[in-house]
Amino acid sequence: MSLAQGDASLRALETRPLFDKFPALKNKIPWVKLGEFPTPIQKLTRLGEPLGLSELYCKRDDLTSAEYGGNKVRNLEFILGDVKRLGRKSVLTLGTWGSNQIMATAFFAKKLGMKSVCVMLPQAAQEYARKNLLIVWGLGCELNSAKGNTPVAFKLGSVYFRRWLKRERPYFVWPGGSSPLGTLGYVNAGLEIADQVRQGVMPEPDFIFCAAGSLGTFVGLVLGMKLAGLKTKVLGVRVYDQFAANSYMARRLAQNTLKLLKTNDPSIPELRLNASDFVLLHNYFGKEYAAPTKTGLEAIALAKNLEGLKLDGTYTGKTLSAIIDWARKSELKNKVTLFHNSYNSRPLENLVPAFPSWQELPKPFHHCFTGEILGPDD
Repeated sequence: MSLAQGDASLRALETRPLFDKFPALKNKIPWVKLGEFPTPIQKLTRLGEPLGLSELYCKRDDLTSAEYGGNKVRNLEFILGDVKRLGRKSVLTLGTWGSNQIMATAFFAKKLGMKSVCVMLPQAAQEYARKNLLIVWGLGCELNSAKGNTPVAFKLGSVYFRRWLKRERPYFVWPGGSSPLGTLGYVNAGLEIADQVRQGVMPEPDFIFCAAGSLGTFVGLVLGMKLAGLKTKVLGVRVYDQFAANSYMARRLAQNTLKLLKTNDPSIPELRLNASDFVLLHNYFGKEYAAPTKTGLEAIALAKNLEGLKLDGTYTGKTLSAIIDWARKSELKNKVTLFHNSYNSRPLENLVPAFPSWQELPKPFHHCFTGEILGPDD
């Protein structure tokens, strides 16, 4: 149950493994330090024993920053680095109204002196989503609703044009931060895991299980394992609608990310990217995005009670439920398994001086607080 960083040689990183492995990228790929890496790897002995898993570990990416953790910190190091390089003063992003990515973007953009603007889509009502929305508003982010029949592209365009008329040119942050540039954050994570394996923090994983929504985390880990020369199989547990979260989209993002790398450093090896590299598990999704599942909630309770981990019902609870299911089917017997915890475990209350009331929000968002919470498998 202990947190393992390895020995003293695994120091707090002031650079990133991607730049250490490919130094030619250092002056070509934009980057700004936001997180504290490497994140620990924790052996989950109490959870693993009843499942028959003697080598079950957790990559604690809930601890990527002392102020706000989770997987988006890694993406934003590259994205906001590019915003700074271009001299832009504001960012525009898209996501659901409970989006962790919008909240992370608003928080770190504000720390860097940037204005944040977002367009929000509907999602299932959850308490965490309500809290996220209040924090985003409390951080000074401009909220725009895409609810209704207005096409999202038209809404984004109109918001962008309105900012342009104010002599701003917002930098567009792709949903989930899953652009090729943002995906480099998880190429780094894959190389970081490989460094920890070499340091003896854990054995080389047979499997890494991660949540797969906008796919940047999943794709970055696949590329990171390949560039590190590990044989580890990354399995993405689908947590978003299949039209956007599928193996074709994952492979396409991987190809574009690899192209970005090779454009800036031709010495980077030409990786073979096959459909079999991008395995998504679809059986743990539930009814819809952000709707919890019974097995996911059971996994959350086990993780908290046995290992003290904080998970959520939209992403990491479903991911751990897949590991539990595979273990009970003996598909992980004698395998080294790494669970990627991408959910922030830092207190959200520290992000804003005080939570606003929902009545202070723009009226198009009042409905987020007046409907019923969607329960598991409703």
